[in-house]
Amino acid sequence: MPGTYLLLAIALIVAAALGIAMVVGAYVLGPKKPSRHKEAPYECGMTPVGGARERFPIRFYVVAMLFIVFDVETVFLYPWAATFADGSRAQKLFLLGEMGVFVAILIVAYVYILGTKALDWGPEHVDGRRVEPGVLDRRPPIMFGNETSNGVNLSQTVVSDRHSMSSSRD
Repeated sequence: MPGTYLLLAIALIVAAALGIAMVVGAYVLGPKKPSRHKEAPYECGMTPVGGARERFPIRFYVVAMLFIVFDVETVFLYPWAATFADGSRAQKLFLLGEMGVFVAILIVAYVYILGTKALDWGPEHVDGRRVEPGVLDRRPPIMFGNETSNGVNLSQTVVSDRHSMSSSRD
């Protein structure tokens, strides 16, 4: 038994030593020429646009919270399944009834969420108010700040031209 703990201790020490060695090695062997560009936040290779503290719709938070709520319910399924597998016939019937009530509550919650349109992200609803069809299509193209041309206005481009443009790039 003590040999098992000794092996675990050796594995932890080796893992910690490797981690520390890699960090120290990168610091010692790495280039040391700091610049304004190297310290700027990296934004997918694009020139950073706007501030990092911009507001975005609350719907992102709603979806995140709903995901957590419906994800946490799976945590309750694992112990239930383990107990269900080892139970007698009477226990299995009781546990099946319990799970039926649990799933029914989840279904009611899901129907309520659909009824309140918490997951409705269609173009007809923006920030809780109705938008007429086509309004969102008239937005200017997104510019990232590092384009060399004026961009392509898709509303004035003929559909056949769009197809030929995309096929010529392939």
